[in-house]
Amino acid sequence: MPRHHSRAHSPFADVRPDRRRFLALSALVAAAPLLAACGADDSKDSRSSGGSGSDGAKGSGPWSFTDDRGKKIELPRRPERVVAQSHPAAALWDFGVRPVGIFGPQKAADGKPSPQIGNVDLAETTSVGTAFGEFQMEKLISLKPDLIVTIAYGPTVWYIPEDVIKKVEEIAPIAVIQLMGVAVPDAVKRFGELAAALGADPDSAEIKKAKTQFETAAAAVTKAAEAKKGLSVAVVSGTKANFFVADPAFHGDVKYFQQLGLDIVKPKKPEAGFEALSWEQAGRYQADLLLEDARPEGGLTHRQMDAYPTWRASRAVKAGQVIDWQTETPFTYQRFAKVLDDLAAAVSRARVDVV
Repeated sequence: MPRHHSRAHSPFADVRPDRRRFLALSALVAAAPLLAACGADDSKDSRSSGGSGSDGAKGSGPWSFTDDRGKKIELPRRPERVVAQSHPAAALWDFGVRPVGIFGPQKAADGKPSPQIGNVDLAETTSVGTAFGEFQMEKLISLKPDLIVTIAYGPTVWYIPEDVIKKVEEIAPIAVIQLMGVAVPDAVKRFGELAAALGADPDSAEIKKAKTQFETAAAAVTKAAEAKKGLSVAVVSGTKANFFVADPAFHGDVKYFQQLGLDIVKPKKPEAGFEALSWEQAGRYQADLLLEDARPEGGLTHRQMDAYPTWRASRAVKAGQVIDWQTETPFTYQRFAKVLDDLAAAVSRARVDVV
């Protein structure tokens, strides 16, 4: 989910005041139908142009890749030096591609690795910026990248604002993977296609093992959901100013939870992935189980939300049925297996008679 995509999944304040993202992304909802249509038209070409024949796959001949904007990137040989935003860096890393540079969130306020960078070893890559739009151009140039990879939520290219894109593209072409409304397995598959185009083996024994663990965890969620018919689930986030209810159609992880059988509350008036409510209105959507935004910066923690009467009055809160929404988890088999395991366990424990 977008966190500017920060606390509520980090462009619009570092995206750290992060809730600016709600305003900056509000236009995306209106653009979503057109975007989806374009994505459908381009999907076949996009997924069949990952390489350009056997020579391109081996890195010894022309290489091409059509990204999710429908933009075909053509190079004389396969890219070897990749610089990527945190999320795709984590995804490529788990597929065996090691970016030489990274931009976007890397460490939390306590100095620990940000959840967004997944298994990336920061000692093995070079940071060229952490905030939205921040590029240390001299450092980026020194890395001599062949390709820059980022993600998008609708038409918004993550961490590379429009006034910076042209400067960055003078250094290397940019490949964009769309995440808005893309369910987890579809997004993982797409990252796998890019990784394969970059020379990785998406069918390696390690990836097959991770995929099996992911699929086993997903099946556990479905089994738990079937055993708890009638269980309602709401995905929420909060700041001092507002209470937010997530729209499953926007967020790839929440959309996938819904596909696995969970009855996810859908807000009636979402904008850019959420319906923003005042704290006085926070009780509008009740559910048996709440998934609450667990990001370390940009929003309120469970304890801080306890200061708001409408939160304390929530039936799920009273019943102790609140779990973390791990919104910053990179879309990889390795990272999402645990998310699904934890979700299955929470659903199995939950009561269905809270609302």
